Amino acid sequence: MEVYALIGASGTGKSHQAMTVAYQNGIDTLIDDGLLIREGERLAGVSAKGEKTAVGAVKRAIFLKGEHRDEVKAALAQANPDKLLILGTSRKMTERICQALGLPEPCRYFSIDNVSTPKEIATAKELRRAYGMHVIPVPIVEVREDLQGYLMRPIRYLMQLKSGHRQGERTIIQPRFSTVGKLVITEQAINQMIRFLASGVPGVAKVVKVQTEVKKGSAGIHMELAVRIPVHIPGMAEEIRQLIQDRILILCGIHVEQVHILVRSCEAA
Repeated sequence: MEVYALIGASGTGKSHQAMTVAYQNGIDTLIDDGLLIREGERLAGVSAKGEKTAVGAVKRAIFLKGEHRDEVKAALAQANPDKLLILGTSRKMTERICQALGLPEPCRYFSIDNVSTPKEIATAKELRRAYGMHVIPVPIVEVREDLQGYLMRPIRYLMQLKSGHRQGERTIIQPRFSTVGKLVITEQAINQMIRFLASGVPGVAKVVKVQTEVKKGSAGIHMELAVRIPVHIPGMAEEIRQLIQDRILILCGIHVEQVHILVRSCEAA
């Protein structure tokens, strides 16, 4: 078995990038925070993100608990993958996981700094710091029992691979806002945020209309603009899309899947 490792500090987005790194390198099985995952399906283990203390989470992630360790070792032996990707905060951590599970040391290390852009890493850190958000590279159904008391929602993704496209699903989790109440962000409030964000992009003369539809924690946005020429409209539209996706996720905890932009009219600068 060839073992690979993806390393990076906590909260830098390793789990978000894990499946992409795996599939790009012909790896179909990975270990992340106490879980053994294959093709987006949990084979064994319990998520360390469900532990109540940081110490407990670390023990879970490096398989110090005998019953947990034995379960994953048995599942690994049965699955017998040709390649395995281990996620960890450092080389030392991934090596300890290998020792616990009786695996050879990683033959290659991937750094999150070489996988994600500085902007993506900064966004991941901000989401972890401000909202306690984590990403698990499996569908919600695979971890729902482990993470009772957390808010969970799916993120669907599409990877461009040499063999074609591949669809998958990750799960965003975060602590519940309150045990005695709830937080509601209306579509009207989101629309107001979007108007404010788009109005500050160079080339936008006026935000004519914004419509937002939120389903299961993901949003689709349709907006109509008047632009001030001369302006490179495709570049302006891409700047608006990235700004909205980044800021709405940080401000509201809502993943924006689609941003449809219609340029309704043009005005002279």
